[in-house]
Amino acid sequence: MRKITYNLAAAPQVNGRAFALRAVLLVLASLLLGFIAVAHQAGRSGKGRPATVGAGAIAAQMDEMQRQGRRRAAELASWKKAMKRALATVNYLIARKGFSLVSRLDFLEKNFSPGIRIRQLSLANEDDGRMRMTITARSLQELFALYKRLAPYELAISSESQVGDEYQVNMSLKVPNEKI
Repeated sequence: MRKITYNLAAAPQVNGRAFALRAVLLVLASLLLGFIAVAHQAGRSGKGRPATVGAGAIAAQMDEMQRQGRRRAAELASWKKAMKRALATVNYLIARKGFSLVSRLDFLEKNFSPGIRIRQLSLANEDDGRMRMTITARSLQELFALYKRLAPYELAISSESQVGDEYQVNMSLKVPNEKI
């Protein structure tokens, strides 16, 4: 192998023929490798897989997809049926429920003013919805306004007393079951 040295000084001396010969050989080698790669790829594309898929294969795929669709539709129908039964059971239990603590506490919250405090509360799980409580009020005006609001609910006052500047009352009332 011959060693090529280049002098990059003021007047470089490059052998033009040797350089041109090497450049031509390099271009020809790269073109040859490109043609070989294209020919190899063209040969592989025809051998590895069939050129077209037959109509029978497509029909088989469609039949399989339709079978899966029918199976999934049947699963969905059975799931819906089971959920409807469960929902009907839950609705039946809700309808049979005779006592709603939350609705009774909401009733008290709506009817009591800020100046009235509940000291003791007892709720019975009965159809008549009787509530017994001990309350305190800061003024007679607030207490009478409460009596007026609770009068339609069969208000029964068992005792009233004044302790300091507050009024203490033991009462009971009937709150009907409310639909939820």
